[in-house]
Amino acid sequence: MRYSILALFVVLSGCGLMQQETTIGKLQQNNDVALKDIPLPRVGHEEVRREYRQLLEIVEDSGLKEQIERRIASVYMMEGDYQQLLGVTPSDDGYFSGAINSYKEVIEKYPDSPDNAESLYQLAKAYDLNGQDQQAQKVLYRFIGEYAESPRLAEVHFRNGDIHFRHKEYQEAEKSYQAVISIGQESAFLNSSYYLLGWVRFKLSDYDGGLDAFAEVLDRLVPEDGKIEKLDTVNRSLVDDTLRVMSISLAYSGGAEKIAATFAKRPQSAKYTWILYSSLGQHYLEKERYEDSASSFRAFVTQNPDSDRAPEMHAEMIRAYVDGEFSQQALPEKENYVRNYGIRSDFWRTKSDDVKAKVVPNLKTYIDELARHYHASGQRLKRELADAKGAGDAAAKSREQKVSFLKAAEFYGEYMQTFPQDPKVPEMVYMRAEAAFDGEDYPAAIADYERTAYELQNPKYGAEAGYAAIVAYQKEAELIKSRAGEDSEQMMAWRAKSVDSQLRFVQTFRSDERSASVLANTSEQLFKLKRYEKALEVATSVVSKDGKVDPELNRTAYGVIAHCQYELKNYPAAEQGYRDQLRFIAANSKEYRQVTERMAVTIYKQGELELANDNMQGAVDQFLRIKAQAPNTDVRVVAQFDAATHLMTLENWEAALVEMNELRKLFPRHKLAAKLPQKIAYAYEQDEQWEMAAMEYENIYHSNAAADVRRDALFLAAELNEKAGKEMEALGQFKKWAFDYEEPFDTRMEARYHVAYLYKKNDDLNRHLYWLRRVIDGHNNAGSKQTERSKWLAAWANAEYGDYWRTEFNRVSLRAPLNKSIPRKNEKLKNALDRYEKAAEYGVLDQTTRATFNIADLYGQFARELMDAPRPKGLSALEMQQYEIILEEQAIPFEDLAIEIHQSNIQRSWDGYLNSWVERSFAAMAKLSPARYNKQEIQLAYGDGIY
Repeated sequence: MRYSILALFVVLSGCGLMQQETTIGKLQQNNDVALKDIPLPRVGHEEVRREYRQLLEIVEDSGLKEQIERRIASVYMMEGDYQQLLGVTPSDDGYFSGAINSYKEVIEKYPDSPDNAESLYQLAKAYDLNGQDQQAQKVLYRFIGEYAESPRLAEVHFRNGDIHFRHKEYQEAEKSYQAVISIGQESAFLNSSYYLLGWVRFKLSDYDGGLDAFAEVLDRLVPEDGKIEKLDTVNRSLVDDTLRVMSISLAYSGGAEKIAATFAKRPQSAKYTWILYSSLGQHYLEKERYEDSASSFRAFVTQNPDSDRAPEMHAEMIRAYVDGEFSQQALPEKENYVRNYGIRSDFWRTKSDDVKAKVVPNLKTYIDELARHYHASGQRLKRELADAKGAGDAAAKSREQKVSFLKAAEFYGEYMQTFPQDPKVPEMVYMRAEAAFDGEDYPAAIADYERTAYELQNPKYGAEAGYAAIVAYQKEAELIKSRAGEDSEQMMAWRAKSVDSQLRFVQTFRSDERSASVLANTSEQLFKLKRYEKALEVATSVVSKDGKVDPELNRTAYGVIAHCQYELKNYPAAEQGYRDQLRFIAANSKEYRQVTERMAVTIYKQGELELANDNMQGAVDQFLRIKAQAPNTDVRVVAQFDAATHLMTLENWEAALVEMNELRKLFPRHKLAAKLPQKIAYAYEQDEQWEMAAMEYENIYHSNAAADVRRDALFLAAELNEKAGKEMEALGQFKKWAFDYEEPFDTRMEARYHVAYLYKKNDDLNRHLYWLRRVIDGHNNAGSKQTERSKWLAAWANAEYGDYWRTEFNRVSLRAPLNKSIPRKNEKLKNALDRYEKAAEYGVLDQTTRATFNIADLYGQFARELMDAPRPKGLSALEMQQYEIILEEQAIPFEDLAIEIHQSNIQRSWDGYLNSWVERSFAAMAKLSPARYNKQEIQLAYGDGIY
């Protein structure tokens, strides 16, 4: 025993390998030695603990005591490990009860010790090993809460997660494993944490999150070259299991598409994604989920199109569809196979002959199968379209049909290109032409038709191919016309090629019954090429065959003749050509109407020639001839409209009105009908049918014409009603215009003027005065919009207002006593003078002279009335004399003012301006100052007096 204690002393002092003196003092001086790092002597666990306890009795240093006690706890831990390893039957409290109690005592005894972190960890471990994982978990949470900076924190979280996982507490386990990862510390637990985090999320049905976690495992462990067989046993097992559970997760959460979505942003994933696609595809096959299996292979092909494995994987995809009897899915995948690995693919251009040789058998089978399938599909849809049951259905089928034919043509062409020496190539050329034609790829169809007819000289398809090429030219011409226009350079060039093809057909297949119709069509094409003389020659040759030519050909030929004559400006001959053509067309057909329209155009052109020769009446006669020859054509309406317009130019208003009224009655919906009301109204106006013109303008106002047109029509209707003597109608219309419209300013002023004028004319003075104020305010508030006319109207309105007050002035008579009647009289005088003065202020000469005369005349009248005022009764002769002197003194200033103002008006005559108001001032002055202004002019005759 003595030896054991001394040996322990040596160990604790760190000097066990040297012959040194060991004392308690020296042990206390080296209390910073880490006891946990010192190996125990090879003695029994209980014996070691006993010696430690004896040591406790002699050690005085508290720090050293603590280390010894922690060492005792660790010995309990080691003992539990040893007994568990040997399989010794544990006590009722388990293998680690001693360690648990010892660690608990140390932690409780030294609550503030920094070494408690390790003790807590060991306590949790002891609980866990003892089967008391709930108690272990409590300790682990305590550790997490108290020692967040501990280097063991990652492991603590990991152990905590394991306990949660065992108890299926997956959400809490997820937090623990995530905590390990969040620490960001490389450790033995990191890979396992990612792996277990993936499993936890899988258990929680969070497949996306699980895949992210599993992907981290693969990112970290799979070698850069993707060869997982190089991994050690532990990591290989971890990777294999990860791939297995990832396949299951992908199957649950979206299949192969999920691979791209999950790994697209993971640079490391390229080294292992192919394994995922393959294993997932095989997983689905085992489950007989053929569509999902095919999708997995497809996903690989899509992601790795340049891989040498791509054709094989693609074939696996097709076989999966075939095994599952999904023929509709297998066919497009065969098409994709051809696109991806055929002769036009990058794969074919870049791969070795050995690699390409593996795809050739499938290519030959698939291309032929696809071409015939799409051709048959297009023909089926074509038949169904002939019996289309609905517009929507027909439109969809039409699009599908076109796509089918064009795909067939594409595959026929690829077969020819891939296997040019194959004996089926001549048939493929013709079949591609047929498919291209039905798919509306007419240039491609023409090339193959003409190759069949004139190069390969296929006896079976030759004539048919040659004629089909001509039809294809016509079809393409229609498309070019819609895109570039009838007279475009592209159209002209195309027609020239078409003519060459037609002539080639006639030369090669002279005995074919279609040669005559081709010849007629050639004349049409020559016409469109503007080779009119040649086209006329060819068309004439067709119709001159003694009636042996088919009526349809006659119809076409006469049409060409008429067209050519039209283009050559021989309009009478063109008219006759169209008349001849009509003999071969059903009268109730659309074409009959079209040709009649063209004939009407030739008559219209003859009218235009008359206009060019300045024979307007002759043009009118031609235009009106269309009413009889082609009454139901659009040209008839235009021609009759133009005829009426020219009749108006000739001022034949009555005849013009007849034509326009007929047009309006017969063709109310024609686009020209909108122009008729204004023309008719104007014609009535020029014909001085005021009331009819007013009615037309009023109808225009009530129509749906443009706002400015309706506005102007309302004013014109008012003016014409006024002219027609329908003053109340005119008044209402002028007033409505004035209320409803702010602009044009000049028209609004005129409307107010007419309203004021008409109210005065109808003795409605109150409304007359109201509208006079509207006229005055309209000008005064107009700012920059003021015009000379608005100024005149404002001056006029003020003068009119002055006349009103003068009338009021006249109504007030001077009565005795004058001191009562004069103020009333003076008030009216002042109001009148104020208005006249305002009228004069505008500087409008005629209204200024008017206002000047009235002002002067008012002063003169007031002077006279003062002089003639009644005398008070009961005055003596002297008083009467004094009274009259006073009146005279009051009247003379007014008379002087009258004279002065009249003279200012008369002065304007000396400046060269004379009107009725100036003349009236002259007349007034002849009375006010007869000595100067009432002299008789002496007429001097110059004649004999010169001698």
